[in-house]
Amino acid sequence: MSELGNLLKRTREEQKKTIKDVVDDTRIREPFINTIEDGRFKDLPSYLHAYGFVKKYAEFLGLDYENVVWPLFAQECPKDGAISKSTTQEEISPEDYTPQTTETSFLENGEKTSKKSMYAFFVIIVLAAVGYAGYYLYSSNYFSSSLSSADNKAPQQAAVVTNNEPTITFEDDNQSDNTSYFNYYGSSIYADNNTDNNSLVLNGAEPAFVDPLFAQNIPTPVIIEPEKITVRFSEDCWFKYRTDKGEENTIDATRGTILNIEFDKTFRVEIGNAVAVSIDYAGQTYNNFGRRNMVRILNYEAVDGKLELVR
Repeated sequence: MSELGNLLKRTREEQKKTIKDVVDDTRIREPFINTIEDGRFKDLPSYLHAYGFVKKYAEFLGLDYENVVWPLFAQECPKDGAISKSTTQEEISPEDYTPQTTETSFLENGEKTSKKSMYAFFVIIVLAAVGYAGYYLYSSNYFSSSLSSADNKAPQQAAVVTNNEPTITFEDDNQSDNTSYFNYYGSSIYADNNTDNNSLVLNGAEPAFVDPLFAQNIPTPVIIEPEKITVRFSEDCWFKYRTDKGEENTIDATRGTILNIEFDKTFRVEIGNAVAVSIDYAGQTYNNFGRRNMVRILNYEAVDGKLELVR
């Protein structure tokens, strides 16, 4: 029989509270409450779930967790023996346990960050495609070739008139009066205002004409560099991390272990020995996460060169 399970159940009954009262307040499902009261901690999805469920249940009953509940929990539910081989953490949905902790807010923040990343990636792809198309048309001299062909087929004397466009007149001596054209566009496309148009093609070279309406700035795709942190361990520690880049890993770190992690905006760490870990980011060190053997779940977001906890 489980001394911890009996303590929780007996206290609940003495306070004349039902399991439904526990579920409504803690948001832990009824099957898990029964499992805890039976002392079957290895049937829970993971050690972190067992730890979180028992702590939440004890706080609901008003029990002294640090001096009464924790010693029993540490004895009956050691970390290495608490995880059931037949149950994985992926089998529990967010609705199974959603207290107002950083665990819940991290999931919501991860979804928002993922949507923002996808939108930014889509915008970059569109800008890159538009820029490449513009560069291809510009470098292929498509407009220059079309203009040269039209000049060769046109009569020696012609007038081009549009609603608000300037009038360009070609004289018999093949001299172009380009004054109105330059005044309209605000810049010169030839060396001077009386340029022999035949000089635009020299020895079979490509035409030198450049349409000022087409010569626009082509946007450059933005490359987003990933953020980086360095995790250092001063003692042996069980450690798990997950980033918004999709990277996830669990390690049993020893003293002196150094771990480098990349992320875009947010990351989550689960620490089995809070005193053993320090995190370096952008020239700053973050530590003092808690006492020895304390389990911590932390969600961070990079904001203006600093790490901020996501609540």
